[in-house]
Amino acid sequence: MEESVTKTKLIFGFLLVGYALITSSYAADTISANQIVRYNETIVSPNETFELGFFCPDNSTNHYVGIWYKKISTGTVVWVANRNTPLTDTSGELTLTLQGVLILRNPTTGNVIWSSANSTATSVRNPIGQLLDTGNFIVYEEGDETYKENPIWQSFDFLTDTLLPGMKLGWNLVTGTERRLTSWRSSDNPASGDFWIRVDTIGYPQVILRDVDEIEFRAGPWNGLRFSGDPDLKQNPIYNFTIVINQREIYYQYNLINSSVFTRLVLQPSGDIQRLLWVDSTQDWTLYLAPKSDHCDSYAVCKAFGSCNIDNSPVCECLKGFEPTSPDQWAVADWSLGCRRKIPLDCGPGEGFNKYINMKLPDTRESWYNPTMTLVECEKMCKRNCSCTAYTSLNASAGSGCLLWSGELIDIRTFSETGDTLYIRMPPSELDSIENSKSSSAGNRVRVIVPVAFVGLVMLVLICLLYRYKYRKMQQQQGTRGNESGRDPEDRTGDDDLELPLFGLSTLDNATNNFAMNNKLGEGGFGPVYKVFNGSLLFLCCTYGLRVLISEHMDSDKKICIIVL
Repeated sequence: MEESVTKTKLIFGFLLVGYALITSSYAADTISANQIVRYNETIVSPNETFELGFFCPDNSTNHYVGIWYKKISTGTVVWVANRNTPLTDTSGELTLTLQGVLILRNPTTGNVIWSSANSTATSVRNPIGQLLDTGNFIVYEEGDETYKENPIWQSFDFLTDTLLPGMKLGWNLVTGTERRLTSWRSSDNPASGDFWIRVDTIGYPQVILRDVDEIEFRAGPWNGLRFSGDPDLKQNPIYNFTIVINQREIYYQYNLINSSVFTRLVLQPSGDIQRLLWVDSTQDWTLYLAPKSDHCDSYAVCKAFGSCNIDNSPVCECLKGFEPTSPDQWAVADWSLGCRRKIPLDCGPGEGFNKYINMKLPDTRESWYNPTMTLVECEKMCKRNCSCTAYTSLNASAGSGCLLWSGELIDIRTFSETGDTLYIRMPPSELDSIENSKSSSAGNRVRVIVPVAFVGLVMLVLICLLYRYKYRKMQQQQGTRGNESGRDPEDRTGDDDLELPLFGLSTLDNATNNFAMNNKLGEGGFGPVYKVFNGSLLFLCCTYGLRVLISEHMDSDKKICIIVL
């Protein structure tokens, strides 16, 4: 009898050990080709951070394959494979095929409930599926040392409602893969809900929350430090964040600074975006940050050219230089028609830009950008383009890069601090100051300088004409006096441009007593100088090149200069 009991205990012990071995084999972090994972069997990441298997939400009879936190007692689900094609019983099987494809099958009917897709064109000889401590389930070729960077397939490419550290929200431009968050339909139904978050690449990339086809919230463009519409997103000791924009990828990503912290970004079924932080002392998630926190965070509350300020009542006001399109509607807090310019733009040289600070930058779907231009170059480009309505720098800290808007400016709000700077095009009469309208100063100078220069030129011409008139009149008077003193009119050369009266040789010969030596004053570089007394003071210089009458009656060695006293 005792021997029988002993044998029974041994058999039972072997069964327990065997069951433990079987269970532990399915609790590994990998799955091989043709290996099957059934209900109550899981794959666990190396440090037991995450777990993959079948689950059933509360208040639901449907079953799904998902990934959840293992170390957290609530078992929070962060990824669901068959969210839109649930199992109705526990008979499902998850298998990795020889082609590297995950297949969820109903063994009773043989129907494929869900399958992954091989994202590479390379053939697979020995695929392996592995759950990483990041929460990413990857399929890769055994022996491939680069499998973590370039897996055959990964769950991080197919987001559900949760963005984990290391996940990329955005686009792989090479493969055309978009990674976006989609809410659960309800707290106990992981099917795709009405809300989704994506990086919109029309114009300058920005993060947008949509409710089906309507925009609910816009985080705004990345300004080099954070999203323009989320000033509460600041550097912190828990995680860092960035956005990458290049020819291959456009995405937002955050990573943990302290690996012992659990945090996740979740799009709730209600459409709320929440950053949650796990608190061990309470064994629960606590709200750390909510980008959509007040009425002004709703999309385009004040419509075109209107600014929303949550500190004002009412919250909407038109920007300076703009007025309500419908004053009657605006007066009763109906801002649906937005604002319009008081004075239309005409692309004239006097137009400039008003500077607005602490702003949420407008919707960038009607924008153009260049990351290498300076702010000065950006202003010049906007000024040259008549359709450009506003500009700013891409990098708020460095003041570099160029972002231009055309058309209406929508979804603007004013913060009390830490907002962005926006330069809006205005007609000359609406410019704030010389400092804010530097771009129009050149046009103003042109409009002032040209008339002044023209008037000055006219005055100068008039003065010259008057001077010439008086000078000619004086010459005529001197010529009359010369004729009266005995000068022969017929002895003139006819050259009206000479400034001194001319005398014939006989007149000069008589005046100098046949050029007597006692009348010679001296001799210089222009020749001999003589004096005579003739009743008036005259100067006559006869140089070697002057065309005077006397030169026609003298030899080349007798060029003289006469002073008549």
